[in-house]
Amino acid sequence: MLLSFFLVGLIPDCAAARDRAKHPILKLIYTIFSFGWTGANYQWKHFYGAYLFFAALATPLVFSVHSVVSWDFAMAQTPGWHSTLFAPYFVAGAIFSGVGMVIFLLVIIRKGFGLQHLVTIDHMEKLAKLVLLTSCMVGYSYLTEFFMAWYGPSVAERDLFWFRATGHYWWAFWIMFSCNVIFPMSLWFKSVRRNMTALLVLSIFVNIGMWFERFVIIVTSLTRSFNPANWFYYRISITELALIVGSFAWFFMFFLVFVRVLPAFSIAEIKETLPMPKRRAH
Repeated sequence: MLLSFFLVGLIPDCAAARDRAKHPILKLIYTIFSFGWTGANYQWKHFYGAYLFFAALATPLVFSVHSVVSWDFAMAQTPGWHSTLFAPYFVAGAIFSGVGMVIFLLVIIRKGFGLQHLVTIDHMEKLAKLVLLTSCMVGYSYLTEFFMAWYGPSVAERDLFWFRATGHYWWAFWIMFSCNVIFPMSLWFKSVRRNMTALLVLSIFVNIGMWFERFVIIVTSLTRSFNPANWFYYRISITELALIVGSFAWFFMFFLVFVRVLPAFSIAEIKETLPMPKRRAH
């Protein structure tokens, strides 16, 4: 479904790249993915209908995917996982980290390619407001977890959350809390939201914080399970470290390839924002 939504949105862009491509192989690829696009009025009509249809299907799909992933944790009896809060908590966190990554990439692209006239300060400020909103939601989820653990009936749950904040992995917990809740609070100030350097730094903090959130959720809960005989301290292996570094390398490689061979911004959406051409006086 998401792949269909992605490919449909690329049709006008591939057609525009097809008309300007000089290399025969690239021209062939653009021709295949443009699906015979000529820019006729009926094509635009069907394009917007299909694009809206796939967008309407993709949005609940995103919510359902992250909810199912969260329930994989919530259905377990492990302390720190068994919570009904995980579904909205994971969805808000996914939007939070996703928008943070978008800001990080946009700041670099608009500066590196001189696209400030397309991605304006107002666009970046709106993204910063979305980060602020989702940061508040994630912070509220953190506090709700602590409240329910502290006043709930489970002693193991209360001990685990106390261990997260003050135990062996206290540094990971406070990195997570600082990057996801404390630092984004600076976005309440308009001067920060419209400062590209500040947004770049905050977006890096957001993604660091969300990585440590997964670390805290998984490692601390498995480190302190119900049976004290199974308690242990986690140490990352060379294989796991290589997988992390490799995943970053694959992501940035595919991103750079995409920017190289396809339009970085949707041509169809840019055309919608252009002013009407002025008529010449006769």
